[in-house]
Amino acid sequence: MKLNKLFVTLLAVGCGGWTAASFAEDSVDIGDVNVTGQTLGNGMMVQEEAAKARSTVTKEALEKMSPTGNGIDKLKYTPGVNVSSDDSTGLSGFSFTMRGMQASQVGVTMDGIPINDSGDFSMYPNLLGDPENLQEVFLTQGSSELDAPHIGASGGNIGLVSMAPSKDAGVFIKQTIGSNNLDKTFVRLNTGEYNGLSNYISASKTNSDKWKGKGDLDAEKFELNSLYKFGEGNSINALIKYHKQENFKYVKPSLAQYHSDHDYDFPNAPTYNPTTGKLTTASYKTSVNPFETMSATVTGRFQLRDDLQLTVQPYYYYANGGSYSAFGSPATLFSTTSSSGNYDLSNLKTSAQYNADGNPVSGRYYRPSWTETWRPGINTKLSWAVNDEHTLDVGYWYERARQRQSQPFVPLNADGSPTDLWAEYNDSNQVRDANGNVVQGRNYFTITPSHKLFVQDTWNVTSDLTLSGGVAYEHSERDGNLRASLYDTPAKRDATYHEFLPSFNAKYQLDTENSVFYSVSRAMRTPPNYVLYNGGDSMSLKPELSWNNELGWRYASDDMALSATLFYLQFKNRQISSRNQITGDYEMLNVGEVKNRGLELEWSGLLPHNFNYYASYTYTEAEQQDTISYYGIDLPTKGKQVAGVPKNMFNLSLGYDDGRFYGNVIGKFVDNQYGDMTNDQSIPHFTTVDLNLGYRLPVNKQYMKSAAVRLSVSNLFNREYLSGVDSVAFTSAQYNPGFGTGGANNRSTIGTPYYNIGEEQTVAVSFEAEF
Repeated sequence: MKLNKLFVTLLAVGCGGWTAASFAEDSVDIGDVNVTGQTLGNGMMVQEEAAKARSTVTKEALEKMSPTGNGIDKLKYTPGVNVSSDDSTGLSGFSFTMRGMQASQVGVTMDGIPINDSGDFSMYPNLLGDPENLQEVFLTQGSSELDAPHIGASGGNIGLVSMAPSKDAGVFIKQTIGSNNLDKTFVRLNTGEYNGLSNYISASKTNSDKWKGKGDLDAEKFELNSLYKFGEGNSINALIKYHKQENFKYVKPSLAQYHSDHDYDFPNAPTYNPTTGKLTTASYKTSVNPFETMSATVTGRFQLRDDLQLTVQPYYYYANGGSYSAFGSPATLFSTTSSSGNYDLSNLKTSAQYNADGNPVSGRYYRPSWTETWRPGINTKLSWAVNDEHTLDVGYWYERARQRQSQPFVPLNADGSPTDLWAEYNDSNQVRDANGNVVQGRNYFTITPSHKLFVQDTWNVTSDLTLSGGVAYEHSERDGNLRASLYDTPAKRDATYHEFLPSFNAKYQLDTENSVFYSVSRAMRTPPNYVLYNGGDSMSLKPELSWNNELGWRYASDDMALSATLFYLQFKNRQISSRNQITGDYEMLNVGEVKNRGLELEWSGLLPHNFNYYASYTYTEAEQQDTISYYGIDLPTKGKQVAGVPKNMFNLSLGYDDGRFYGNVIGKFVDNQYGDMTNDQSIPHFTTVDLNLGYRLPVNKQYMKSAAVRLSVSNLFNREYLSGVDSVAFTSAQYNPGFGTGGANNRSTIGTPYYNIGEEQTVAVSFEAEF
């Protein structure tokens, strides 16, 4: 197993000096979690104390779900969230919406580190670590926290929290096998606690065939977690996570492609236009996603006085990898390709040479969209308990993200596969011009310095009434360097965004079982970095601003918990990402005002004879308030639902757990989802059912601490369905009366939405033991 030099170095440092430190126990402080007695609904719901909507998936629930699903997959039953994953391995792509917001509008942290992409705020499963090491996953559905380290969150926050090292030494081993040749081995070694220091190190190897189409998924993960506790309330926590993958991607069909053939997939070989030589259809051999990530953080919590605590968390995040673009890979490159004058391509062929099948045998290349990110940052917070009534929090967050985005040309083998998946990283086997310069189809370098300064006061007015109010000042810059490529000449471009962001929360405890809360907050989402390079109207794109309002009620007793939340989100300058139908470039347009309103219900409890239940329901209206102008053509979007947002979602689980056996059956209903902003095309609603069973083996504690066998069946009844929207179109209908007339405005408005295909029935069995 080859290890990256950077990872080996950090691992050596971690096992030496950094093992006297430890990582964040949570990502942001958002309230206490109160768990009393037996957990409710298989651990899917706890008694929350935060003065805002919040849901927590506990370790118990995480262990009772599909064993390989990542932290985002584990949220698929919680209210407000619609998760659409390519498969259940936890390694492939996914998308999700939350209260009508897209995944790139929701801030996500892993142990306090912001893990949304620093450029366009996308989320990727390779950043989420091994689920076996998670203690919990929580989300605040409405507003991002005042101290959350995000510049791309319109609202909402998801936090993944790693488990702390155990006080006892031991080894945990888990082997999972399943459908599509799924094979995952996970091992975690705990050193135990000695003089306040405890550590664990874990490693995993996962491989699986794709459930649909050719190709496989392969990933390796490593984690190091060290915790040192000293004095009264002091701790230092360090954590390093490393991930490397080489995955083949799943096809994202249009509705027409899916209806014509449910087995629609990438072909075995690419096809080209015989006249232009340009790609017509990509091959599965170039539909790959090599990627490598490493994150490291040290969190120090210091009790300076009885009433004063300082938290300091420096972190560093590195990512490197890429994947094909449906519009750009494989690509053709000839001596006449360059239009920018940056390259001397006289050393290349002047035109394609074709074989008997009509495909070019020269000038063919793999052209991935490659991204490399360097992201250091630091979180700080000073918490002062002024008196019995007031607690004052003051903090500062700074990050300086650097991101290089390129498109090298890599030769193809005779069978159509790339000669080197990691050519951009290895800086070898890339096409160079006559002067030795690497030829790039895209070449951006963006520096994004980000600052956030916040202050918040929490006032315990009475024993039943708590108020908190604060304000944050957020400032971000986009310093863009458009470097030489085939189509662009070098240029400098920059933009600055800043805003004051107030928030207010109130909670009143009506009695021992009932409480109500109200929350209001303002958020700003910085535009993605590619608006610097697309030019045109996107260069003047304003930041997306939102007001998030919540009004909720909670009931909690020993055997039942119930919550109900009304929410209202108002967006100004709502940002919608799409693709140019001609060039394939990302476009970001301002679609004006959008209002999201709805209801979330969550209900969990215990039944006689060791049975339990869990249910959640979400109703979401995400209504566009303006008419979108698309290349001078007004589209009828006013009053229409935002694409990809189902109005109704319902989850129902019935479980059993007697301490030895457990099981649960979970049904999930998702309403229809529109693929375009004019609501002219949609995918139908669907219902799926999952089954989870487990048996905790009796063990001799002298030799083994615990052992269990677990079975998970996803999509129990093997339902065929489209699970979500992958790529939104502005409209799939023709609204230009001038189209086809040959006049000046002859542009078609018809775009093509693309969708995610729901995974077929899959089975996974895991065997685990702790010694």
